[in-house]
Amino acid sequence: MRALSIAFLTVLIGPAAKLSSDTAQAFDNYVRLAEVQMQRNPALVWHEDEKARVRNGELVVFSERLNGDAPQMKIPGGLIHDWTGAIFIPRGTIAEARALLQDYEHYKEIYAPDVIDSHLVSHNGDEFRVFLRLKEKQIVTVVYNSQYDVVYAQPDATHMTLASRSTRIAEVSDPGRSMTAEDPVGQDDGFLWRLNTYWRFEQTDGGVYAECRAISLSRGLPFGFGWLRGFIQQFPRQSMMNTLNATKRSIAARAAG
Repeated sequence: MRALSIAFLTVLIGPAAKLSSDTAQAFDNYVRLAEVQMQRNPALVWHEDEKARVRNGELVVFSERLNGDAPQMKIPGGLIHDWTGAIFIPRGTIAEARALLQDYEHYKEIYAPDVIDSHLVSHNGDEFRVFLRLKEKQIVTVVYNSQYDVVYAQPDATHMTLASRSTRIAEVSDPGRSMTAEDPVGQDDGFLWRLNTYWRFEQTDGGVYAECRAISLSRGLPFGFGWLRGFIQQFPRQSMMNTLNATKRSIAARAAG
């Protein structure tokens, strides 16, 4: 099965990719600029029409345009994907949002089928270290063992932020046989090399507004495979939508008691 998957992927996107130090550094530089941007605008900053759509129950997903590129930015050897999504949860509270997002042992249930295993590695105050096993199924099924450092901040009773930064992402070699056998980190099919997620919450208008921004890194497209851009782009966008829908559904259920 693994041999067939490798052959199929080779036809689709070429041979396995390798994450270079230049690619990793370019991603880190992009993230640094994005985090400065977010620090300068700590409040939810949607346009009024977007906020009205969210308030009326719509899930709004849009691409960021840092440095003028969206939703992907070419860097040496890779592509940066930068998406933001927003939801409103009527009757939701900051306390319920915090309790849900820190319930790491149950992410595999809350965020199924994208998360198939999860647990808390360690915890110190507002800092958490978390393990997530991610599953993405498009043309083929790809599974990742990933770890994140997560930091929460709650300046007052009606606002909360968190930053989740990946520290290790390894592709599972053959999910049909073993979930622990991995390809070397950064030497795999290249669909996901980095993933940083930033949440901002505001409790107002009888509920909670939530904004999620995900910045991820994948391999670049081999020469002649530009037609696959939509396929590689679909991974982070669909994951964003699934995460927002699951978060809204779970917080709403808690709010309903």
